[in-house]
Amino acid sequence: MFKKLFLPVGMLIAVAFAFALPEPGIAFKGLKLGGPKMNDLLIVLIFLVCGWQTTADLKMDRKFACVFTSGAFITLILAPFAGWAIARAFALDPSIAVGLMVIASMPPTLSSGVVITGTAGGNTLLAMTVTIGYSFIGVFILPLILPLIMPAGAEIDVRPLKMLTDLALLVILPAVAGVGLRLLTRKKLPSWCGHIPSLCVILLVWGFSSGARSTMLKFPVATLLAAGAGSLVLHLALMAAMWYGSALFKAGIPERKAMLFTGASKTLTIALATLSILDASGEAVVPCMVFYFLQMLIDSALAGKMAATAEKMAPAAEKMAPAAEK
Repeated sequence: MFKKLFLPVGMLIAVAFAFALPEPGIAFKGLKLGGPKMNDLLIVLIFLVCGWQTTADLKMDRKFACVFTSGAFITLILAPFAGWAIARAFALDPSIAVGLMVIASMPPTLSSGVVITGTAGGNTLLAMTVTIGYSFIGVFILPLILPLIMPAGAEIDVRPLKMLTDLALLVILPAVAGVGLRLLTRKKLPSWCGHIPSLCVILLVWGFSSGARSTMLKFPVATLLAAGAGSLVLHLALMAAMWYGSALFKAGIPERKAMLFTGASKTLTIALATLSILDASGEAVVPCMVFYFLQMLIDSALAGKMAATAEKMAPAAEKMAPAAEK
């Protein structure tokens, strides 16, 4: 029970503590240990541990190609236009609409999607592949998609070289190093190490929530509700598209979970950087942050429920196995 509730309950506590007493979280987020930022170190640690723990096989067959390609099309091409359509359907204020369209255009979040996939019993190797692959592809698609949905006059410059460099240093190299260490040592990490990625995500949420508190409290409740409604519809639509889209190609449940929790997630860091480049108004930040919070809470809660369901079904499956062999 502790393992299943650790991530969702931990994030709720982190957000509550950040809003009640933001100073420690702000100080933690600003820490630098020998140069690297604390957030960067946490992301590196997540992928190092996940890479070491990964034991699933990833078959690069036709099914994988179809699932991967369809997911990329949904989250990197269809999602931005879905954000545009939702903004129009909800008649959102232009500044709020800009934020929703920007977050809808983002590649997957770099850390939590993989961790939540593991919590739900999904294929973490596929989750890492999707995270890295979609982030890489997104570097080149983002400058093409944003001008199509952004208001006239917005200048787009997402600095693709920096995105690629960050992706390589923070995600790819640690994940490869983790896999390499597992193969080299031929040892599994202790069971308690399985909580390290979740703890890192909780710390990331704590630091970001603390920094975003003052901005969030500036906006009227009506603005937050509008941003929340649009974000909720967008995220649920993406989750449904990823789950049933991968099912069309007969992907297994672990693979469908990986697509659900990574393909439907959106990175906040690049979204905020993009808004800064666009010189968007402060209100545009709101849907990005609201989407991120809803994404974390919904996904972690759903992953915990999936893990609990799988645990209940395991004894029945074990009883059926001997009968099938007979």
